[in-house]
Amino acid sequence: MFKFKQFGLDILLGLCGIFFALGLGEIGLRIARISYPSFYQVDEYRGHALIPGVSGWWIQEGNGWVKVNKDGLRDKYYTKEKPKDTFRIAILGDSFAEAIQVNLEETFWSFIEQELRNCPSINNQTVEAINFGVGDYGTAQELMTLKHQVKHYSPDMVILAIFTGNDIVNNSKILSYDDRFSPFLIEQEGKFVMDFSFKKTKTYQWRSSLSRKIIFSIINNFHLLQMINKARIAFKNSHSFLDEYHSNNDSINFIKYLDFVPELYLNNEDENWEKAWDITEELVKMIRQESETIKAKFLAVTLSNPAQVYPDKSLRDKYFKQKRVVDEFSPDKRIKALGEKEKFYVLNLAPEFQFYADKNNQFLHGFENTVLGSGHWNQLGHKLAGKLITNKVCKML
Repeated sequence: MFKFKQFGLDILLGLCGIFFALGLGEIGLRIARISYPSFYQVDEYRGHALIPGVSGWWIQEGNGWVKVNKDGLRDKYYTKEKPKDTFRIAILGDSFAEAIQVNLEETFWSFIEQELRNCPSINNQTVEAINFGVGDYGTAQELMTLKHQVKHYSPDMVILAIFTGNDIVNNSKILSYDDRFSPFLIEQEGKFVMDFSFKKTKTYQWRSSLSRKIIFSIINNFHLLQMINKARIAFKNSHSFLDEYHSNNDSINFIKYLDFVPELYLNNEDENWEKAWDITEELVKMIRQESETIKAKFLAVTLSNPAQVYPDKSLRDKYFKQKRVVDEFSPDKRIKALGEKEKFYVLNLAPEFQFYADKNNQFLHGFENTVLGSGHWNQLGHKLAGKLITNKVCKML
């Protein structure tokens, strides 16, 4: 009997030790601000959306504190009813607008909100720039966001942030990866219709299930579980971008890691790419039309691709020539031409970004914990974008 009691006591002490160690680990991760929360859930119109109320540090690229408000926006809270004497802007976009790599006050839309109030045409109104951006969105998802979410906020202006680096691909059901969670604009019998077939996939149904929601709700509340989940995903995707980058880090090859897709810049006869452009242009026109329906002004802004604004002209020229690219701003010019044809405003950021990067020898994309010049805008990139967009909006008004 004594041995049995001793054995039970040993187990209890062992469990206490384990829980104590886990508790210390959880506290340590929180103090060190190491977290890998899941910010996304499924959405019947858009494929995925941000989880209302979730918060945590994003440290895989940059270092940003991310808090999603109760309406599912990576932004502070705004009432749906627009206050009197307020000029309200709705920002549509993908991960560049979501901007989880930097803190909220460092984002381009926060800069617009702060600086546009100095525009004489605002007439001392309060300015609200509300961010509806979500990572991995294509233009179809941004259209659905406008239809089902933005309209309830009665914006005076809609700004569509177009990242040509992957938006054109994301808008094509053929060019996108097979299990992409997104509606697609497709052509049937000479008409464009929205395809929501992603909702029929087993993956969507699993992610919509109550059990999956409970599991990830628990994970999101414990940093230790987030670490374990992150390790699981990393093991599945063991081919490391950074490892490959560092092993090929010479004066020319590394630019291919700067989200560079040669087909985007080429006037080739690839039917799939041309169709993807046709769909993209149609979606942009639909967003412009929907903006007019809710009585909002419309501005399309093409963002910068990392390879366009890498601060070394000789290196850029050499690489673009190697890939037979004649004009590194051709995607931006195509959207600009669409705006001229359809009579809406377009702002191309990439040429201004390139001029600034070359003049000041500054990286506008990338962070110290990734690859400078790659990926998303850093704090300087956001600040420059905010300044340029603010100037454009002020002129429009």
